[in-house]
Amino acid sequence: MDEFEARAGAYISQHQMLQKGDTVIVALSGGADSMALFHFLFSVQNVWGLRLRAAHVNHGLRGAAADGDAAFVRAQCAARGVPLDETLLSPPQNAGEEWGRQERYAFFARLAQAHGAKVATAHTCSDNAETVLFNLARGSAARGAAGIPPVRGPYVRPLLWAQRADVLAYLARCGVPHVTDATNDTDAYARNRIRHGVLPALERAHPGAARSITRFAAEMSAVADYLEEQAGALLEQACVPRAVYLPGNIPDAYCAQTLAAAPAAVRHTALARLIAAAAPQQKMSLVPEADAVLAKGEGAVQLCEGVWLSIRQGLLAVGPRPEPPRGEAGSWRQPFAPGVFAAPGGLLVEVQLVNYEKMVNSEKDVRNLLKFCADYGKIQDNPCFRTRRPGDMFRPAGRGVTKPLKKLFSEQRVPSAARDALPVLASGGTVLWAAGFGFAEGLAPDEFTKTAVTVTARQMEEVT
Repeated sequence: MDEFEARAGAYISQHQMLQKGDTVIVALSGGADSMALFHFLFSVQNVWGLRLRAAHVNHGLRGAAADGDAAFVRAQCAARGVPLDETLLSPPQNAGEEWGRQERYAFFARLAQAHGAKVATAHTCSDNAETVLFNLARGSAARGAAGIPPVRGPYVRPLLWAQRADVLAYLARCGVPHVTDATNDTDAYARNRIRHGVLPALERAHPGAARSITRFAAEMSAVADYLEEQAGALLEQACVPRAVYLPGNIPDAYCAQTLAAAPAAVRHTALARLIAAAAPQQKMSLVPEADAVLAKGEGAVQLCEGVWLSIRQGLLAVGPRPEPPRGEAGSWRQPFAPGVFAAPGGLLVEVQLVNYEKMVNSEKDVRNLLKFCADYGKIQDNPCFRTRRPGDMFRPAGRGVTKPLKKLFSEQRVPSAARDALPVLASGGTVLWAAGFGFAEGLAPDEFTKTAVTVTARQMEEVT
């Protein structure tokens, strides 16, 4: 077996790309790389028990030259008896590389599904190095630095180990013809400028640079897999129950404090995942802005038209931009009703209505909740949860004295920075309940109580 074929076979085996009985569609442009792959797989198809097909895309961009390439591919497949699927695209005005790539892979995906096949593309070590440099230059993270994966979904790349010199030498030894795409010689495309200028300069400075970059990409692939695994676990940990009442009824939200405390690389990967789900084209470019909002603990950044990543009341959510708080400037309000909701300061507040008789007869640890509950029937005048206001008065249970809430906070040494964020339940300027203090005097259950209400406030990380 030719050395090129032996190395290709070993690479395929290493990455478990192909198995006996596979149908393999070669993405065949007619160029040197794809013809080398086509000739190699045709040579081993009977020994390996493969069913070989080919696919050719005429992007409709190069006129007669592209038609000539299609005719060449047609003739090569006919000479070998290999079935060929072709498509001719109708490019829109100003169609570029990205459009061509998307259309090409959409065609391959349809064929793979129709034939239950794998698609073999002829990407080489040189292509991989170019891709890594291109991704790094435009601002990629670990996944972009991982370059082209050997296997992804139905796609396999048996020649990622090879450089173009290996390919051309193999074609020469085997007498296999190929066509040359003239657009590969122009510097109109960014990848071509990397291919013609950057990579050769690196090879002159450090011979073997392309292979070194490919080894780096393999290491970064493992790093990217790890970061994505950790990011998934972080998002799962930070996810706040759907019972939380969110602005605009956004279904999913995350504890901002939990996300902010994570290692930077994991946090950035998690943010990229959230952004990509809403705005794939903005995946990495908006991560720094989103991270700045997360560090601040409040604010919003627009991902695309109508979609924002916002932090409010300690919750990070992706969706429509939340409406500004109702009521006084800088105030926060929440109706007094059973349920769970997010409050300022990274708190979750839960309001529960319970049968008082059952509560009294329950286990001891539940009876301890009596000190934190009130007679639901004694709470009148449609109070609401809010943050403190000047003039708020509170009469703590068992103290026999009514005091300004401001003075009570000072006496209890509540940190100044936390005072404006602590939620209270109030009717006008009378505070009925305050986080950390419980219900006011006069609201405790008695022998006439039928329904009790409990209010508990917890830091979000305690319930994630």
